[in-house]
Amino acid sequence: MPDLTEHDTTAKRADRFKALADGVFSIAMTLLIIDVVADAKRMAPGVTLASHLLHHWGVGASYLVGFLTIFVCWVNQHAVLDAVERVDRALIWTGGLQLALVAAVPLPTALLADHLVGADSQTAFFMYGVTFLLIASSFWALSASAVRRGFIRLESDRMAVVHLNRVYLIAIGWNVLCLLALQVSFFMALPMWTVMFMVFAFPGEFARYVHRKVGAARP
Repeated sequence: MPDLTEHDTTAKRADRFKALADGVFSIAMTLLIIDVVADAKRMAPGVTLASHLLHHWGVGASYLVGFLTIFVCWVNQHAVLDAVERVDRALIWTGGLQLALVAAVPLPTALLADHLVGADSQTAFFMYGVTFLLIASSFWALSASAVRRGFIRLESDRMAVVHLNRVYLIAIGWNVLCLLALQVSFFMALPMWTVMFMVFAFPGEFARYVHRKVGAARP
Protein backbone atom coordinates (compact mmCIF):
# COMPACT_ATOMS: atom_id res chain seq x y z
CA MET A 1 0.00 0.00 0.00
CA PRO A 2 1.56 3.33 -1.04
CA ASP A 3 2.45 5.87 1.63
CA LEU A 4 0.18 8.84 1.90
CA THR A 5 1.76 12.24 1.46
CA GLU A 6 1.10 14.90 4.10
CA HIS A 7 -1.23 16.68 1.65
CA ASP A 8 -3.23 13.50 1.08
CA THR A 9 -3.46 12.86 4.81
CA THR A 10 -4.72 16.33 5.66
CA ALA A 11 -7.15 16.26 2.72
CA LYS A 12 -8.65 12.98 3.95
CA ARG A 13 -8.80 14.43 7.46
CA ALA A 14 -10.75 17.39 6.08
CA ASP A 15 -13.24 15.05 4.39
CA ARG A 16 -13.74 13.11 7.63
CA PHE A 17 -14.29 16.29 9.61
CA LYS A 18 -16.85 17.57 7.10
CA ALA A 19 -18.69 14.23 7.34
CA LEU A 20 -18.63 14.43 11.15
CA ALA A 21 -19.95 17.99 11.05
CA ASP A 22 -22.87 17.01 8.80
CA GLY A 23 -23.72 14.21 11.21
CA VAL A 24 -23.71 16.52 14.25
CA PHE A 25 -25.93 19.04 12.47
CA SER A 26 -28.43 16.39 11.41
CA ILE A 27 -28.65 14.93 14.93
CA ALA A 28 -29.05 18.37 16.52
CA MET A 29 -31.89 19.15 14.10
CA THR A 30 -33.58 15.85 14.88
CA LEU A 31 -33.34 16.34 18.66
CA LEU A 32 -35.43 19.50 18.40
CA ILE A 33 -38.58 17.58 17.50
CA ILE A 34 -38.46 15.50 20.69
CA ASP A 35 -39.94 18.30 22.81
CA VAL A 36 -42.70 18.86 20.25
CA VAL A 37 -43.67 15.18 20.29
CA ALA A 38 -43.49 15.01 24.10
CA ASP A 39 -45.68 18.11 24.43
CA ALA A 40 -48.26 16.66 22.04
CA LYS A 41 -48.59 13.64 24.35
CA ARG A 42 -49.11 15.76 27.49
CA MET A 43 -52.71 16.68 26.79
CA ALA A 44 -54.78 17.15 29.92
CA PRO A 45 -57.97 15.05 30.20
CA GLY A 46 -60.96 16.73 28.61
CA VAL A 47 -58.90 19.23 26.59
CA THR A 48 -59.42 19.22 22.85
CA LEU A 49 -56.45 18.89 20.51
CA ALA A 50 -57.16 22.29 18.96
CA SER A 51 -57.19 23.95 22.40
CA HIS A 52 -54.00 22.16 23.42
CA LEU A 53 -52.15 23.20 20.28
CA LEU A 54 -53.34 26.80 20.61
CA HIS A 55 -52.27 26.98 24.24
CA HIS A 56 -48.85 25.45 23.54
CA TRP A 57 -48.08 27.35 20.33
CA GLY A 58 -44.73 28.37 21.78
CA VAL A 59 -43.40 24.82 21.51
CA GLY A 60 -43.90 24.76 17.76
CA ALA A 61 -42.56 28.30 17.37
CA SER A 62 -39.43 27.43 19.35
CA TYR A 63 -38.90 24.31 17.25
CA LEU A 64 -39.07 26.39 14.08
CA VAL A 65 -36.62 28.97 15.45
CA GLY A 66 -34.23 26.25 16.64
CA PHE A 67 -34.36 24.34 13.35
CA LEU A 68 -33.75 27.47 11.29
CA THR A 69 -30.89 28.47 13.59
CA ILE A 70 -29.12 25.14 13.12
CA PHE A 71 -29.87 25.13 9.40
CA VAL A 72 -28.34 28.56 8.78
CA CYS A 73 -25.33 27.49 10.85
CA TRP A 74 -24.97 24.50 8.52
CA VAL A 75 -25.19 26.83 5.51
CA ASN A 76 -22.44 29.03 6.95
CA GLN A 77 -20.18 26.15 7.88
CA HIS A 78 -20.38 24.82 4.34
CA ALA A 79 -19.66 28.31 3.02
CA VAL A 80 -16.35 28.12 4.90
CA LEU A 81 -15.45 24.42 4.75
CA ASP A 82 -16.25 24.00 1.05
CA ALA A 83 -13.30 26.31 0.38
CA VAL A 84 -10.99 24.39 2.73
CA GLU A 85 -9.08 21.55 1.10
CA ARG A 86 -7.07 20.39 4.12
CA VAL A 87 -7.02 20.83 7.89
CA ASP A 88 -4.72 20.36 10.85
CA ARG A 89 -5.50 19.48 14.45
CA ALA A 90 -5.83 23.13 15.50
CA LEU A 91 -8.47 23.77 12.86
CA ILE A 92 -10.27 20.56 13.80
CA TRP A 93 -10.42 21.65 17.45
CA THR A 94 -11.76 25.05 16.38
CA GLY A 95 -14.42 23.34 14.30
CA GLY A 96 -15.10 20.89 17.13
CA LEU A 97 -15.87 23.76 19.50
CA GLN A 98 -18.30 25.10 16.93
CA LEU A 99 -20.01 21.70 16.68
CA ALA A 100 -20.33 21.62 20.49
CA LEU A 101 -22.16 24.95 20.36
CA VAL A 102 -24.44 23.77 17.55
CA ALA A 103 -25.23 20.57 19.46
CA ALA A 104 -26.22 22.75 22.44
CA VAL A 105 -28.87 24.69 20.48
CA PRO A 106 -31.69 22.30 21.58
CA LEU A 107 -31.16 23.46 25.20
CA PRO A 108 -31.96 27.19 24.74
CA THR A 109 -34.67 26.11 22.30
CA ALA A 110 -36.30 24.01 25.04
CA LEU A 111 -36.01 26.96 27.45
CA LEU A 112 -37.74 29.18 24.91
CA ALA A 113 -40.51 26.62 24.50
CA ASP A 114 -41.17 26.60 28.26
CA HIS A 115 -40.69 30.34 28.88
CA LEU A 116 -41.64 32.06 25.63
CA VAL A 117 -44.01 34.25 27.60
CA GLY A 118 -44.00 35.12 31.29
CA ALA A 119 -41.56 36.39 33.89
CA ASP A 120 -38.64 34.26 32.66
CA SER A 121 -39.02 35.01 28.94
CA GLN A 122 -36.25 37.63 28.97
CA THR A 123 -33.85 35.15 30.58
CA ALA A 124 -34.77 32.48 28.02
CA PHE A 125 -34.16 34.87 25.12
CA PHE A 126 -30.90 36.00 26.73
CA MET A 127 -29.69 32.39 26.86
CA TYR A 128 -30.59 31.95 23.21
CA GLY A 129 -28.83 35.19 22.31
CA VAL A 130 -25.66 34.19 24.15
CA THR A 131 -25.65 30.87 22.31
CA PHE A 132 -25.93 32.66 18.98
CA LEU A 133 -23.17 35.09 19.98
CA LEU A 134 -20.84 32.18 20.78
CA ILE A 135 -21.72 30.49 17.48
CA ALA A 136 -20.98 33.69 15.54
CA SER A 137 -17.64 33.92 17.37
CA SER A 138 -16.85 30.32 16.42
CA PHE A 139 -17.52 31.07 12.75
CA TRP A 140 -15.15 34.03 12.93
CA ALA A 141 -12.48 31.85 14.55
CA LEU A 142 -12.97 29.03 12.00
CA SER A 143 -12.79 31.28 8.94
CA ALA A 144 -9.86 33.30 10.31
CA SER A 145 -7.93 30.13 11.15
CA ALA A 146 -8.52 28.60 7.70
CA VAL A 147 -7.24 31.74 5.96
CA ARG A 148 -4.29 32.29 8.30
CA ARG A 149 -3.09 28.68 8.04
CA GLY A 150 -3.23 28.68 4.25
CA PHE A 151 -5.66 25.77 3.92
CA ILE A 152 -7.57 27.36 1.04
CA ARG A 153 -6.04 26.60 -2.36
CA LEU A 154 -7.91 28.83 -4.80
CA GLU A 155 -7.43 32.59 -4.46
CA SER A 156 -11.10 33.22 -5.28
CA ASP A 157 -12.14 30.87 -2.46
CA ARG A 158 -9.66 32.46 -0.07
CA MET A 159 -11.02 35.94 -0.76
CA ALA A 160 -14.59 34.68 -0.34
CA VAL A 161 -13.73 33.35 3.13
CA VAL A 162 -11.92 36.59 3.97
CA HIS A 163 -15.13 38.48 3.16
CA LEU A 164 -17.13 36.03 5.26
CA ASN A 165 -14.71 36.58 8.13
CA ARG A 166 -15.52 40.29 8.06
CA VAL A 167 -19.23 39.48 8.15
CA TYR A 168 -18.76 37.23 11.19
CA LEU A 169 -16.79 39.95 12.96
CA ILE A 170 -19.65 42.37 12.33
CA ALA A 171 -22.08 39.68 13.54
CA ILE A 172 -20.26 39.40 16.87
CA GLY A 173 -20.66 43.11 17.53
CA TRP A 174 -24.26 43.09 16.32
CA ASN A 175 -25.14 40.21 18.63
CA VAL A 176 -23.70 42.11 21.58
CA LEU A 177 -25.95 45.04 20.65
CA CYS A 178 -28.92 42.65 20.45
CA LEU A 179 -28.25 41.41 23.97
CA LEU A 180 -27.97 44.98 25.25
CA ALA A 181 -31.21 45.92 23.47
CA LEU A 182 -32.90 42.93 25.09
CA GLN A 183 -32.23 44.47 28.51
CA VAL A 184 -34.29 47.47 27.41
CA SER A 185 -37.06 45.79 25.45
CA PHE A 186 -37.70 42.47 23.74
CA PHE A 187 -39.48 44.36 20.96
CA MET A 188 -36.30 46.32 20.31
CA ALA A 189 -34.11 43.20 20.20
CA LEU A 190 -36.41 41.05 18.04
CA PRO A 191 -36.06 43.05 14.78
CA MET A 192 -32.30 43.27 15.36
CA TRP A 193 -32.08 39.49 15.69
CA THR A 194 -34.22 39.15 12.57
CA VAL A 195 -31.65 41.20 10.64
CA MET A 196 -28.91 39.00 12.07
CA PHE A 197 -30.74 35.87 10.97
CA MET A 198 -31.06 37.19 7.41
CA VAL A 199 -27.33 37.87 7.33
CA PHE A 200 -26.55 34.30 8.36
CA ALA A 201 -29.18 32.89 6.00
CA PHE A 202 -27.45 34.49 3.01
CA PRO A 203 -23.78 34.77 4.05
CA GLY A 204 -22.27 34.92 0.56
CA GLU A 205 -24.58 37.68 -0.63
CA PHE A 206 -23.99 39.79 2.47
CA ALA A 207 -20.22 39.18 2.30
CA ARG A 208 -20.16 40.51 -1.26
CA TYR A 209 -22.20 43.53 -0.18
CA VAL A 210 -19.76 44.30 2.65
CA HIS A 211 -16.83 43.86 0.23
CA ARG A 212 -18.33 46.36 -2.21
CA LYS A 213 -18.94 48.87 0.56
CA VAL A 214 -15.42 48.48 1.96
CA GLY A 215 -13.96 48.79 -1.53
CA ALA A 216 -16.00 51.88 -2.27
CA ALA A 217 -14.90 53.51 0.99
CA ARG A 218 -11.22 53.13 0.19
CA PRO A 219 -9.52 56.05 -1.59
